[in-house]
Amino acid sequence: MQKKMIPEYHYRVHDNSIITPVFKKWVVAPLFRFMPWWIPANIITIFSNLLMYAALFLALTGYPAERSLRFVLIALLILGYTIGDHFDGMQAKRTGTSSALGELCDHYLDIFNNGILVYIFCLLFHIINPLLVAFFLTAGYLPHAATFYEQFSTKWLYFEKIGSLESVLILFVCIILSAIEPVYRLALISPVGSGFTVATMLIVLASLGAFATFVQVVRRAKAADVGFWTFCVFLITVACMAMTFLPPTAIFYVIVAYSGLYIGNLQRGHLADGKKRIPDVVVPLFMTVALIFGTLRQPVFLWGMYIYLACRTLWIVGNAFRLLRGFWVWKNS
Repeated sequence: MQKKMIPEYHYRVHDNSIITPVFKKWVVAPLFRFMPWWIPANIITIFSNLLMYAALFLALTGYPAERSLRFVLIALLILGYTIGDHFDGMQAKRTGTSSALGELCDHYLDIFNNGILVYIFCLLFHIINPLLVAFFLTAGYLPHAATFYEQFSTKWLYFEKIGSLESVLILFVCIILSAIEPVYRLALISPVGSGFTVATMLIVLASLGAFATFVQVVRRAKAADVGFWTFCVFLITVACMAMTFLPPTAIFYVIVAYSGLYIGNLQRGHLADGKKRIPDVVVPLFMTVALIFGTLRQPVFLWGMYIYLACRTLWIVGNAFRLLRGFWVWKNS
């Protein structure tokens, strides 16, 4: 059997972020001095991502009951994740352990965190309209998909002037300030009626900016193929069906997981085996069939779809990890 060739690893990035240099100089770099040498970069990646899942847990459960304390804890967990997201790359460079596996762990987990952050914001500010939740998540994942498609095609990763770090820090500031009761009440004011609060309008503007980024990335890449556009159509179709029949948390899971399948395969191809793969057709097909027969809300169908998405995600990660497992380290020497 012919052995699969792993592409030679080079991390090529054009980082045009406005905030990154300032954030790294005044926040990340001073704290990084206390990072022990022996901790592997991938362990830092995993731990920092667990902070985001902890923030999601608090937002979903409403714990602790005291709202201001909950907002502060969630904001600090998000900030901890953001700092850790820079620590892992700096640690990898310092210890000479940069690898394709490290990039896979870092960027693939970040894909899920994009949706988690949006949904945390929606939960905290009571944005539960299914149409809005689906719109915000879809708007966030279209530019993400375009960015990683561009990386797969050109071998270069581009960070825009106003990108993920800027978005995270803006939402962090909104959440931490909303721990103050007058600010929180201001965020829930509806100046234009129809339930469009100040917080809703803020994330609508962010979503429109994400669509603008999507257009910019596609125009720059100039090589989007049928598979990429098929994913875009499938994602919008899945989002439309989900927002029509599913509750907000189910919408969140389906859109995040479905987007993760396509982007994960792009990263797997870029970092591990060089293969281009088609978008998943099972989820949009099953949802369409279930919609026709009126079973989309049935628990058996929903759990079947949830399990399928989880298994496909684990399959992608497992195969990529199997090819790149030689780069894993438990302790820096």
